[in-house]
Amino acid sequence: MGRDRGLIIACLGVALLLAVTLAAYRTPAPLPADAPSAEFSGIRAREILKKLVGDGIPHPLGSAADAVMRDRIVKRLTELGYTTELQTGIACNDFATCGTPTNIIATRGEAAAKDAVMLVAHYDSVPAGPGASDDGVGVANLLEIARVLTAIPAPQHPVVLLVTDGEEAGLLGAYLFTREHRLAKQVKAAVNMDSRGVSGPSSMFETGSANDWLMRLYGKATLEPITNSMSYVIYKTLPNNTDFTAFKAAAYQGFNLAFIGDVGHYHTPLDTWENSSASTMQHQGANALSALLALARSPELNQAASDSMFFDVLARTVIVWPLNWVLPAALAALVLLSAVTALLVRRRYLSLAQAAYGFLGAIINVLLGGILSFGVLALLRFLGRLPPMQAPPWIAHPLAMHIAFAALTLLTTAAIAAWLGRRAGFWGFWCGGAMLVGLISGVTAAILPAADYVVLFAALAAPLATLPCLWAIVRGRAPSSGSADFAALAPGLVLLALLLPLLLMLYSAIGTLAWPVGAVSLCLSAVFLLPLLCNATRAAHQRVALLAAVATFGGICITVLLPTYSAGWPQRVNVEYWVDAESGKAHWWTQAAALHLPRAMAEAVHFDPKPRERFAGYPLDGFFAPAPATKLAAPELQQISAAPGASKSHVELLLQSPRGAPAAFMIFPAEAAISDIVISTASGPLHAKLHKLRNGATIFRAPGLTEAGLKFGIDTAAAPFTVQVFDESYGLPEDLPDGQALRRARPQNATSSQDGDVTVVQRTVRVDPAAGR
Repeated sequence: MGRDRGLIIACLGVALLLAVTLAAYRTPAPLPADAPSAEFSGIRAREILKKLVGDGIPHPLGSAADAVMRDRIVKRLTELGYTTELQTGIACNDFATCGTPTNIIATRGEAAAKDAVMLVAHYDSVPAGPGASDDGVGVANLLEIARVLTAIPAPQHPVVLLVTDGEEAGLLGAYLFTREHRLAKQVKAAVNMDSRGVSGPSSMFETGSANDWLMRLYGKATLEPITNSMSYVIYKTLPNNTDFTAFKAAAYQGFNLAFIGDVGHYHTPLDTWENSSASTMQHQGANALSALLALARSPELNQAASDSMFFDVLARTVIVWPLNWVLPAALAALVLLSAVTALLVRRRYLSLAQAAYGFLGAIINVLLGGILSFGVLALLRFLGRLPPMQAPPWIAHPLAMHIAFAALTLLTTAAIAAWLGRRAGFWGFWCGGAMLVGLISGVTAAILPAADYVVLFAALAAPLATLPCLWAIVRGRAPSSGSADFAALAPGLVLLALLLPLLLMLYSAIGTLAWPVGAVSLCLSAVFLLPLLCNATRAAHQRVALLAAVATFGGICITVLLPTYSAGWPQRVNVEYWVDAESGKAHWWTQAAALHLPRAMAEAVHFDPKPRERFAGYPLDGFFAPAPATKLAAPELQQISAAPGASKSHVELLLQSPRGAPAAFMIFPAEAAISDIVISTASGPLHAKLHKLRNGATIFRAPGLTEAGLKFGIDTAAAPFTVQVFDESYGLPEDLPDGQALRRARPQNATSSQDGDVTVVQRTVRVDPAAGR
């Protein structure tokens, strides 16, 4: 028992940490409908949500359902006494997409004439689903907060309520507001509510540039904050965007909140009111209200840019460190670790060889964990039990692999302890693990200081935890086994405590890649388990290794046996009907996340076995099948004028859809050498950022296309060229039996997503830049 005591305490400590963390990061119970009027109620908000999206009808940009949703929101705001305004105009984003969103702006009393704060959500959905959580929850929460604001004294700064349109099409409403609305220059900060799931706790994952000030404000204002600068750093490197992206570009301060649980329902027909969560609404709404009021009551909103390292502690408070503290603290940790190592060597409790073996063992533990975990991931993908790399990376039953990868960490650690235990010894392993964590902290502090908090505090805890041992050593006594165990336990548990909140959300955030990433992170935390395993009895060591091996192998076997998808977590499969208006030919194109069609769909229509790209340069592959042609009006691209130049010409074009399709796109060949796409607006020329396909062609998208069409200009250095023009309507033609058969054949464990099933009509148009001569 004596030799195994440290190992037993470590196991109990891990179990306790896991239980406490799971309890702390649960969503709170929603306040009832009869809660005090000055408080946010998740039940009241969910009833609002039912009135908004209870009919289950998708409402993408420009659709009739989008207008119905807009009217419902305006009606509610008017009933609450707000002055509402609709803002309609053309906006473009950074992905060569231009459309005409209609925003809702609501204010109370006089229009904001001084620094204002803004609460934001978007009311459009993707075409495939009703968008109850993305972002009906945000809109319903905004309306409940709007009611709360009428029940409390007006804050120092006026509050603007903005409900944007066209977020799903590429943040179009947010860009329209910041570019053209008269209040845009008076808004100094915004709180944005969005989602990438339908449940789970709300996380504050992005702020404005005055990060240090904002995080201190947020920590004091919110009762259950979930936030950390590691997520913030990671998010900034990803190609993901929300409306807050446009607000940051406009130099607004503020906060971006979202939840990511049950991401399998996200952007699908399963994003319904029934699948929404009142407790999630309570958490997001209450935190958004607190953050909004903290900003609105702040004496000064014009804050200088400043960054910080921050993290919440069990969703109860937020620790904020200025970034300029991080590197000195990391260097101090390394100095202290070196001093402890030197003392242990001098007093003959440690040799340099043992320290070297311990450091080698710590490195191998992390590397081996990474190699084995990525190997297991590759094996499961080879066996067809995981989605391919380019598919949404989630499966229906991930729990077995959550346990298996955690057990794999324990297995590698037990193996390293058995292999190098005699050479390294207790203090060799302690020194090696602590120095590895300290070095990682130092490198991270120099490169990404905001992401350093996880390893920094463990690196600082390691030398501090040896103080009882050092006190005994300097007095000429041998450290007790309890104080030695504490020296390993304390930094290991600190590291794990800071890792667990990240790991609990990692799978929802990045899918199956979370398993090897999490395994490597746990292997780093487990370096402090090596000394305890080294001291433990052989029987205890063998039991740990056997249990870890059984859990790892069992998790893999269970995952191989269970289906990859289910009705609650379906594969995403869209069906598209394509008609070439010039040749009269048509085909089906079906894109399946797993890169193989469900059997019933493959039997309903004869698809080519090899997937191919949707059109030249498109990043995803799908399956083609011949289809009966039906007569549909082709999109039109009319050349209005051309102004030839010495090096480039400017051509004005008009895009229209005679059949009333709500979206269109064009592909200009690489030889067209498009250098600019510009739209004339009342506030000046609007330039669309160019977006190239893999084959060098330029694509330009027009979602929410109006009956009048879209007039735009291009700058080109080419001779006459041919443009591919496509318009896109949602759903399949009703008169095609094959289309109905395909939809019926889609199994319960498959669903449409994003744009859903669509009908596309294509044609080519010749553009002649010299036509104006």
